[in-house]
Amino acid sequence: MNSGHRRSFAIRSALLCATMLGGMGTAAVHAQTTPAPAADDNTVVVVTGYRASLHSATKAKKDSTNFGETIFSEDLGKFPDLNLAESMQRVPGMVVQRDAFTGDGAQISVRALPSAFTMVTMDGNRVAVASDFGFTGSSSPNRQVDLDMFPTGLFNRVDVAKTPSADALEGGIAGTVNIQNARPFDRKGEHLVLAAQGSYSVNARAVSPRITAVYSKTWDKFGVLVGYTQSDKHIFSDGFETLGWGDPNLSNFCTGCDPNAQFPGNGTVINPQGSNQFRFGNTIYGYTGNGLTPGTLNEAGLMALNPGLTETQIKGAVIPRLGRDYFLDGTGKNKVGSIALEYRPSDSLRFNLDILGGGAERTAERSDMMWAVRNTGPGDDYNGGMIPIGMKVDSNNVVTAGTFANSTFFEETNFYRDKTAFYSINGGMVWQIADGFKLDGNIAYMRSTYERGVTFLKFRTPFQSNVTATYANVSGNDMPTITPSVDLNNPNLGWRTFVGQINMQLDKRNVETKSAHLNLTKDWGDWTFKTGAAYDTYTRHINIQDKSSALATAFTTAIPDSALPNYLKTMKSPLYRDGVSGAGFNKFVTPDFDKIAAAIDYDKLINSPGNVAVGNSYNGAGASNIDEKIGGAYVMASNRTTVAGITIKSNFGLRYQTTDQTITSPSNINNQIVSITTERKYQDYLPSFNAVAAVTDHLNLRIAASKTMTRANPSQMSSQLGFSDPGAQNASQGNPALKPYYSNNFDIGGEYYTGATGYVGLTFYKKDITNFTVNKTVVVPFSSIGIPYSSLGTTQQNAMAVAIGKTSADVLANPTLVDNNPINLSTTVNLSTTSKLTGQEFMWVQPLDNLVEGLGYTFNYTHFGKSTLLSIPNATYNFTGYYEHGGFSAHISYVNVGKMKIGFLPSANSIPYDMYQTARHQIDLSAAYKFKAFGLEQSITLDATNLDNQGFRSYLGYDNLPYGFNNPGQTVILGWRAQY
Repeated sequence: MNSGHRRSFAIRSALLCATMLGGMGTAAVHAQTTPAPAADDNTVVVVTGYRASLHSATKAKKDSTNFGETIFSEDLGKFPDLNLAESMQRVPGMVVQRDAFTGDGAQISVRALPSAFTMVTMDGNRVAVASDFGFTGSSSPNRQVDLDMFPTGLFNRVDVAKTPSADALEGGIAGTVNIQNARPFDRKGEHLVLAAQGSYSVNARAVSPRITAVYSKTWDKFGVLVGYTQSDKHIFSDGFETLGWGDPNLSNFCTGCDPNAQFPGNGTVINPQGSNQFRFGNTIYGYTGNGLTPGTLNEAGLMALNPGLTETQIKGAVIPRLGRDYFLDGTGKNKVGSIALEYRPSDSLRFNLDILGGGAERTAERSDMMWAVRNTGPGDDYNGGMIPIGMKVDSNNVVTAGTFANSTFFEETNFYRDKTAFYSINGGMVWQIADGFKLDGNIAYMRSTYERGVTFLKFRTPFQSNVTATYANVSGNDMPTITPSVDLNNPNLGWRTFVGQINMQLDKRNVETKSAHLNLTKDWGDWTFKTGAAYDTYTRHINIQDKSSALATAFTTAIPDSALPNYLKTMKSPLYRDGVSGAGFNKFVTPDFDKIAAAIDYDKLINSPGNVAVGNSYNGAGASNIDEKIGGAYVMASNRTTVAGITIKSNFGLRYQTTDQTITSPSNINNQIVSITTERKYQDYLPSFNAVAAVTDHLNLRIAASKTMTRANPSQMSSQLGFSDPGAQNASQGNPALKPYYSNNFDIGGEYYTGATGYVGLTFYKKDITNFTVNKTVVVPFSSIGIPYSSLGTTQQNAMAVAIGKTSADVLANPTLVDNNPINLSTTVNLSTTSKLTGQEFMWVQPLDNLVEGLGYTFNYTHFGKSTLLSIPNATYNFTGYYEHGGFSAHISYVNVGKMKIGFLPSANSIPYDMYQTARHQIDLSAAYKFKAFGLEQSITLDATNLDNQGFRSYLGYDNLPYGFNNPGQTVILGWRAQY
């Protein structure tokens, strides 16, 4: 959607909501501190509402020693946002990673570092879930956590620790996010909350229900809380993608053009001189059309068809490799329940047991129609090579207009069937042994499973047929416009099944964590000493079964091309329903999965034994098992003193951690599955220091320094091995010996508190991060790659034996002979350089009760210094206005995340430009009207997300080379809530 459309729509949306609500402000949700223990009963003041949550956040920040933020629930079962990730978008320095198809926040990045660098804990214990970042189709095989799995109605606070204390679990060089579930003694007495909502997706044009119920009751010494939430969702998203951009190879027109290019067949071009990957056709066929005379096309003829362009411009003319319009249509259902028990036999002894469990099911169809440019040319089995007519290019040689005869179009569809389940059990105790002497600890277990069945089907337009693409790339549009000369929404066009590119895989994962933590605290005057120990295990198993061969056999047997029209369906409504600029073929055929599933016996196929997939799955994850045993211990001292009338609080300490890693991955060696297991152990000492000085009652100054670590990404540590030559001299493998990431951190800042809720804060921070990774070819001995000589094929055995002047029989008798044979290994290695990240965070929370009672705003701005790291925006900021008075409350938020570099050269066959994500903003609204009826406190609620209807857009090098555009649309949620 271009900026004019967006501004117009934003204005209309704002006016509509203003009319519905009768005027409003709105607000943000945050401010705070490092994870803090719950207050004692005699200090708890139960307040509710948005302003109350802001007040609690400000108080927590002012009282804290560390740098951090806290988000509080507004009431039992009522968080200020729709999911936990969304609730953190207004925290300074936080970037919410959104599912580009749904627009929902799923993961979070503290200070814009990768989400895997943020440690997520639940009630102080490690969290790991087996989900895969929403509907993106790109798995999350590393350490990031999908927070949209956890509904806000069952939690009462989120703590974001930006600087660590020695007593906090290690693992997050960016920071730690601790989510705390609701417990009965949070609000004494008997309480019941019921909430029902209807969520309307503008794109899907469908309403989906969500319900929440929470009941809690406390007696003298015992309390129980039971909660349940269920949400359904209908997703519809559309957009544009192209897997890179490319220019043609002209060696078939002129001998001096790309002389080293190779043409192995089927139109493929291997060109070490550049990114060229397709060739224009040399032949005008009878079916070419466009008024062209059949015959041979030479360079002069090519130039004549494209007047005004030089040979260099034609050779460098950049068009999308696989320009495709797509849509995703799906449904999801989440169910989560919780039980929290507390027992307090005395004022000095407390026990708690928290149980949380749930699951999610999703089905989706992701279909796209693409203009196939990659690998086309003379000799292909598509259409014999495109003929360009009337091309125009800009100053960067990007094609802005042209007609391309002999074109080919592909239809692709992914059918997803996902199931995720998890449960966690956490038991804890706090024992005040004597005055100033406390023992606390907990034992926790969490298990999560995930299963995704993917069926990928692909079809193409008829061979040797008159298909022409008219292309226009208008600067400022969201995407190019590609217009075919044929009706792509016609099942009888002559579609062919692309048998070699249909796939079926079943991805199964199991993630498990176990924790046992114990802490001992002793108060001694102005000092508090604390020590403790922790033992945690982390296990992640990914098993991928490939059933593609069985699918191809079943499909071609049951559905020959002659019958294919009976299994294709037409689109009734066009894509891009509101304001998207560009696009082209917005209606096209898609496979009828229900009919196809019945014809091929889908259930039997997907559940049948398959081949072990040793490479990455179709979703991006690789089969591999990782087991980690993590031990930790720490000592920490805290002090509160007064110097020259200034109160200074500080904590400093040292944390020790040891990690035992075992990694097992399957490899295909000599057509046999061989499991390679590697083991590694390492340890670290992690110091930390935090201090805050209350210079006046209103002014706090802070400083912090620490060393933090994050363990290496599991996906890069896979021990999967593959040889690329018959002599077993060149291989590729992950690196189980990758070092953890380390960061030396320094923070300085402060806040000026203007009242009970208001304050202005400023923080400067610096991180020096080591052990980032890069792919590199290194020479290693054969003995280091984890397989025996006997597992090699005969040709490989002979070649390796000849290299040392022996026979294979000699080496089989004494395998140590080849232990030192050199192997050229392509792998991931740690960089020796240090990456620096600096930034400044500004925060302003300001009630405006002196102007209008209940009115106020929060604002934060984070500026990131120049960095070589990816996905670091130049700045992020948020403004939230709120109004809360009488029975009415509302807050409206504007969030902006700046432009960022998100990748280098995304494909070996693409032009070598960096990839960028454009700046994106979003407006969200939350409003409620409270009233009392039938003895119950009730409210009508209205929430709306993405009011300004913003999409997600990325591009390569120049703005008119879009790599992807996703349009998640808007969501409006109307609800009712009652409680006593």
